[in-house]
Amino acid sequence: MNEISRVKKEVKLTQWAEMVRTRNESGLTVTDWCKQNGINIKTYYYRLKRIRQAVCSEIEQHDIVPAIPADAPQCEDENIILIVGDVKISLPDNFNENTLSRLLGVLR
Repeated sequence: MNEISRVKKEVKLTQWAEMVRTRNESGLTVTDWCKQNGINIKTYYYRLKRIRQAVCSEIEQHDIVPAIPADAPQCEDENIILIVGDVKISLPDNFNENTLSRLLGVLR
């Protein structure tokens, strides 16, 4: 993919992510929000799917931090602990903030 195409894709995904964030903050159902904003519901879900795919592919490009069982002893050099169900994820304090934000979005 050339540079112009990559930038266009990033801009589009950023706009779509803003659309999803706005919908989430509105408190409306997807159906009601789409009707209010003149967006076809299939278009909304297509964009949401593309955003999720982009986030997942970005996470896959970063170092994977091993998941540690909740009963495992804690390492002292790790400062961020995420617990999802019975899975405990330990992250170093300097873990990329944008990647962490996207990871939390996926885990929701």
